[in-house]
This record gives sequence, structure tokens and C-alpha cells, in this order.
Amino acid sequence: MTQHTWYDLGDHFCAREESLLDGGPNTHFERFAARRYNYAHSHASGQVRLVFLQRVAENPANKTLFRNGRFVWCKSLRYEGTNDRGYRQVSFTLKKGRKVFKVSEEDVLALPSNIFINNNSFFRKYNKVISSFSSVFEYREAVKIMRNNTAQRHHSLEDYVGFLASQSPFQPGALVSPRRGLFFPKVDKFKQKMDELALVYCSEKGITKHSQELANYLTGPVRAHTPPAEDLVSIFTDFNEWSTTHHDAIHPVGVVLGRARNVSPHSGRELYRVSFGDTIYEEIHPIQLEIINEV
Repeated sequence: MTQHTWYDLGDHFCAREESLLDGGPNTHFERFAARRYNYAHSHASGQVRLVFLQRVAENPANKTLFRNGRFVWCKSLRYEGTNDRGYRQVSFTLKKGRKVFKVSEEDVLALPSNIFINNNSFFRKYNKVISSFSSVFEYREAVKIMRNNTAQRHHSLEDYVGFLASQSPFQPGALVSPRRGLFFPKVDKFKQKMDELALVYCSEKGITKHSQELANYLTGPVRAHTPPAEDLVSIFTDFNEWSTTHHDAIHPVGVVLGRARNVSPHSGRELYRVSFGDTIYEEIHPIQLEIINEV
């Protein structure tokens, strides 16, 4: 199990184009997190809009699915069970193609036809960037297609929705870790933690005069930074090395408490309540989490 530091999670969040740790472009940036999606002008029967993450291209067979944030019309969806890590899988063909693709729920987001999403940098809030999307296993139009393509008998759509939910690895009590690139800590909690860690670090190093400067550098918007003084660059680099071995700098693992409250079951949004230490997150998309299969 890989645990990430608080700062690593914040710095590499997919909506941030620049990364201080990477020294330039964020290697975890996802274009879907910084663009707008309009309502579908026409409903294509038997097809749904899916958005694929850049990691899907790591499998050569699925390389053409990654469109840098643009959605893809997919048809002939079929539930393919779970993979060896416990994640659900779906197969499909593209709008005008015959090749069958198969992907895990870790790498795909559903975009319902009646949904408008605006991730413009002036409007978006980090806690809403991903939770605005639906899950392919909860979006009713996608589920209808999967139900029609299964050999198993399900008396109703609700029955099949329940079956897919029972296959989810994110059951109450499941241990999870935040997924780097897709999980951003609560902003106020993140700032508080950076203030605390900067003070502890600078106190240990005997450079307390730099603690507030370091904290401000860690929590400010990346694009707003001016080149820091050379001594702060070395402090920043050393701070991040120190963080990987300091217990309080490591983000805690979480426990799934259950489904998010006040979310319509017909919205297609599959969101969970998750407790990370003493902080409860009310609406976490499953794509933001990784299942911990080892203790």
C-alpha cells in the first residue's frame, strides 16, 4: 500500500495544470477537470457519453479511448464482472466501430445527456470537480444497456441497479486510500495542516523565521507564485523529503461509511461518505479512492 503526503495530494490534484513538485506541468493533470461539458443536443438511443482518464492509455489495447478530456459515444455496454483488484469492469464498442474495449471503473466517468458541467477555473471548486460526474454503473441509461446485454435474469431495472451496487468494492467498512491526482483534501483542512507542518519542520531545522513563508508557498495558487528565493527552494525541497518520513505529514487511510446522503438515486451520481481520520467527506466519487486489499 502506498501512502501519500498531504502536500503530494494537494499539489498533484488533476485540476492543477502546474505542479511545484514536478517543477512545471502537473503529470497528473486531466483535461476533463478544467473544461466545460454541455447538454447533449440529441439523445442517441443505445449510446452513452463516457470520459476516459489518461491512465486508460497505459493499456495499448485502449490507447485510442483517451481523448484528452473529450467524451466518447459508447454502445453495447456489458458488465464484465470484477478484476483481480475487485474493481468492476465494463466492455463496449464505440459509436461507429466494432472493436470491443474493456475498462475498469478506475478509468472512466459517465456524462449523462442531461448534465451540464462547468469546470472553468473561475467557477470550479475542487470538491465539485469530480463529484459532478456520474458513474457508469449508476447512470440509468448505461445500466439499461448493460441489463439488456446480460444473460442473467433481472426482474426490473432497480433489481439490476441493486446487483451492480452489490458488486462495488466500496461497501461500508471498506478500507480506502485517497487516490493521488484525483483526491484533494478539504481546503480549510489542507491549509491548517500545511501551517502546522511548516511550523514543526522549521522548528526542527531551527529556521522558524521561514515557517509562515513556507506555509504560504505551499498553499497558494501555483500559477500565482513568483520564483522564490534560492534559500526557500532548498527549504521546500527538504520539506517534501522530510514529509515522506514524518507521520503527521502522511494523509490517513479512510473507511467507507456508506452512500452519500441527499443524493437522488436517479441522478446517476455514485457518491460515498468516507472518514479519513477525524474528517468526514460527504460526497466522494469512487474514482477518487483506491481499495486497500492488504493490511
